[in-house]
Amino acid sequence: MSEDKKPEPKPTMKEESMEADMYDEATFEVLAEVRRAKSMFVENFHNQHEGYAVILEELDELWDEVKKNQRNYDIPAQRKEAIQCAAMCIRFVAELTRAGY
Repeated sequence: MSEDKKPEPKPTMKEESMEADMYDEATFEVLAEVRRAKSMFVENFHNQHEGYAVILEELDELWDEVKKNQRNYDIPAQRKEAIQCAAMCIRFVAELTRAGY
């Protein structure tokens, strides 16, 4: 016979608020990185291939950080690379939108 599973408890308002704050902070950091990168590299991606290549480079840099010493992760370095990767994805979407796609 199968046991009845109890539903997981709903998060408290405080837990929901903390989670929202965490995502808000990450979003803020990603958008700041979009602006920083755009100020350094003013021109739009020349085409989708270039945008993809930039995203892939950032993803590879994140993967390099993840593969490093797995018993002693460098969380700040991983976070930095994840933010840069997300920023380039947002830039890619924004520039496709501007191009009318």
